[in-house]
Amino acid sequence: MKLFKKIVAAFLLTFILLLVGGFIYFDQKFTPEENYLTIKNESGKIPISWLGNNKNALLLPVHFRGNPETYWMQFDTGSPYTLFYSEAIKSLKEISADNGRVKASFCIGNTEISSANFKTFKNEKNENDSVKIIGTIGADVLEDRKTIINFKENNVVLNLSNDPEIFKNNLSDFTFKKRKIIIPAFLKGKKEKFLYDSGTSAYELLTAKEIWENLKMNNSKITIEKSQSWKNILTAYTAKSSLQIKFQNKEIPLNNVTYVEGFSQTQYLLMKFSGMTGMLGNKIFLKNNIYIDALHHKIGIN
Repeated sequence: MKLFKKIVAAFLLTFILLLVGGFIYFDQKFTPEENYLTIKNESGKIPISWLGNNKNALLLPVHFRGNPETYWMQFDTGSPYTLFYSEAIKSLKEISADNGRVKASFCIGNTEISSANFKTFKNEKNENDSVKIIGTIGADVLEDRKTIINFKENNVVLNLSNDPEIFKNNLSDFTFKKRKIIIPAFLKGKKEKFLYDSGTSAYELLTAKEIWENLKMNNSKITIEKSQSWKNILTAYTAKSSLQIKFQNKEIPLNNVTYVEGFSQTQYLLMKFSGMTGMLGNKIFLKNNIYIDALHHKIGIN
């Protein structure tokens, strides 16, 4: 009996150590480094451009002082960093590389963003691209600042000075943990947590297969499509839904729900580990405005 108790105690200790170790691993792995951006001025209304017929990516125009050319960066709230694509910026004299990082200063509207420590992502340059996409605007642009994404009028305002009157009585709490926008909402009468990821632009809700099965209409036709996210080839399965997602003061119809094969095991475990139901893309908000106050962790949707 004593031996059995010792075995059970050793097993429990090992299990607890694995849980603690797993928590520490994920906590460290997904904790971004300190925000390296310097941001000045309110932007004014920045017009949104869309890549692809299905609005596959939300693009913002970028300018460098002294250079009349317009460049573009994808606005991706799922990315913790603003970064540049290494192949796309090779010919830009306004950007200089040093020890694997790049130094640059650019403007989005009236907002000036600068750093000597921009990360880079190695991409394949496509000479046939008509739109010069040189990088990603990440959630570090939102950190400790106020932002409006106005899908109704197709524009974004960065680094707001004051709270917009229209949202003052329509704010609720959200979590901005590790630069991830996690919004509480009700789905099928149950309180859930959703990650808002503007990088999954063409989808309404991306979730795990078992949740997808529960949310889709039984007789729905399933649409299958392949895409590339960073270096991963993904296969998306989309079905019709007839549900509503209820935010604090706003109900938004969930018309389509998607699950994806091809995400890394780490990404899948991150969703499970965080307790999130799934990722909300831009498509579900195309008839709405979103106000994100990442200083006070308040969000408004109307």
